[in-house]
Amino acid sequence: MTTNPDARRDAGDPVRAAYVVLTHDDWNQAARLVRAIRSSSPDAYVLVAHDARTTPFPSATTDPHVEVLAHGLATDWGSWELVEATLLAFEHVRDRVDPDLVCLVSGRDYPVRRLDEWEAEAVAAGGWIGEARELHYTPHWGRRRGEGDDQLTRYTYRWFRSPAARLGLRPGAGAANRLWRRIRGAVALRAEPLLGVRVVTRGRGLHYGVRRLRTPFSDERPCFGGSQWIALGRPELDRLLDEDLAAGSPLRRLYRRSVIPDESALVTALSWNAPPNGMPPVTQVQWDVAEDRPTTRTLADLEALRASGSPFCRKVDPRESAELMDALDRVTRAAPAV
Repeated sequence: MTTNPDARRDAGDPVRAAYVVLTHDDWNQAARLVRAIRSSSPDAYVLVAHDARTTPFPSATTDPHVEVLAHGLATDWGSWELVEATLLAFEHVRDRVDPDLVCLVSGRDYPVRRLDEWEAEAVAAGGWIGEARELHYTPHWGRRRGEGDDQLTRYTYRWFRSPAARLGLRPGAGAANRLWRRIRGAVALRAEPLLGVRVVTRGRGLHYGVRRLRTPFSDERPCFGGSQWIALGRPELDRLLDEDLAAGSPLRRLYRRSVIPDESALVTALSWNAPPNGMPPVTQVQWDVAEDRPTTRTLADLEALRASGSPFCRKVDPRESAELMDALDRVTRAAPAV
């Protein structure tokens, strides 16, 4: 398989760009996002990778550059299936359009700059675009918390969903439940080098973890955390699919039994070969710490978003962000062909 981009493209050739859009609801908003991408990059291919459990999407589109793939995976927040759906979509676009550049966004993202110009910059820079930080954590026995970022235990422990969570049951607010939460929290704190407890609040609920005896991580190849929204060139795409996260690979086996793997699996595999190329993140996000979720962007954010250098922003709402999206449509539309 070719991994030298210079052997694939002549100088001046248009970039073969593919956008993978992960969705689970709201066809109208997803369709608007697809139109915005195609308007900003007329040669781009867009694959909508859709979790159709609750909201079916049309299976056919009138644009030959757009495809909807109902992948059949239960992509709950923080699940392995989110990573699996991403890898499946990456395989699909590689086979379908032989891309130079692949970009992953969510259905609640929206373009904030000319995508055809950004694509050329991304391919010229090489490598991959995203955010990654090394995760280090040393757990302690007893009542004292460990040192560092305990997000690392998401990946160095083997996690099991609780029986109640498997049945879809959520703990109540009664005295017995409050007592049980205190007990399990105290046990997990005192036995942290061996055991863990995590509640994936927006996902699949309560999980119990057992520390792994061995992981693929080392000083030379540490575990990384970062945003799942990335863009990568063809060499990075091939290496990700054929080596680092290929079926049966050590990383893939590890992340299948982790929690919130979408915030580590892709960026760890990519960072093992090279750090991000230094371009602004794929998606400009403003985080609401109290709500633990991205804030909804409005027209008041237009100037800051345009100055960010990122190609997309998150998140947009069909009503609250309508004026912002109208304004962005006017500034991100590609120049007409001469």
